[in-house]
Amino acid sequence: MPNMKNLALVAAVLLTIQFRSAAAPTNGTGPTNGIDLKQMARQYLPGCSFKPAAAQKPRELVSATGETLDLMAALREKQEPRKSAGYWLTPTMAFLGRQGIEVGTTNDPAGVIQLLHVICHGPDFVKQRIYSAFPFEGGWVVEVDPQPTNRPGKVQALPPYELLVDAGQRVVQIRERCYPYSGSARVYDNIVRSVYEREMKLNGGRNYAAALEAELAKAWEMEKAARAVKPAPAARKE
Repeated sequence: MPNMKNLALVAAVLLTIQFRSAAAPTNGTGPTNGIDLKQMARQYLPGCSFKPAAAQKPRELVSATGETLDLMAALREKQEPRKSAGYWLTPTMAFLGRQGIEVGTTNDPAGVIQLLHVICHGPDFVKQRIYSAFPFEGGWVVEVDPQPTNRPGKVQALPPYELLVDAGQRVVQIRERCYPYSGSARVYDNIVRSVYEREMKLNGGRNYAAALEAELAKAWEMEKAARAVKPAPAARKE
């Protein structure tokens, strides 16, 4: 696991970075002036290009190494579950995870998930949601909630996304958690795996979902309590 003490300290106070797609930037980072695929790609994937380059709706996104993402296929792709690991994965998540995206500022993790959603769902999907990033040792959790102005039930909250990063603050993997949990990847992963193994042995996994949700809720209360007793960190300069 990368050494990320500074992020762990920030996590002690649950720093939340909220993105509203139509809002102007406050510090020169994150999506600006609405949501646009080409604009966001320039920010987070500076080595990538589009084909055809002049088209209003290009069909392919090409990485700096020549790897190609079919944008039409991305709009139709389905999530693939990893049941024992508790994550949803897609080809677009895997593609973005291989691009070495830098998340050097507190705005970047939520912006990366916005980019993912613009590719897979379009700008309107992003405009209806608020993106909040929470650091943990080794990466970030990004929560995606409905805008308060949406009618109840019109837009559902999504399970949180997880960005794992290396020591240079570059994304190495993007995945979506199957169950709500805003804490560290280590805690979530350990609980998902241990409960799965236990419940499969007890009754073939019939009570797996309910047992897991109960264990995660308990773990989150403990993680929040542990953070609360830590001293507040000094202000970090971007």
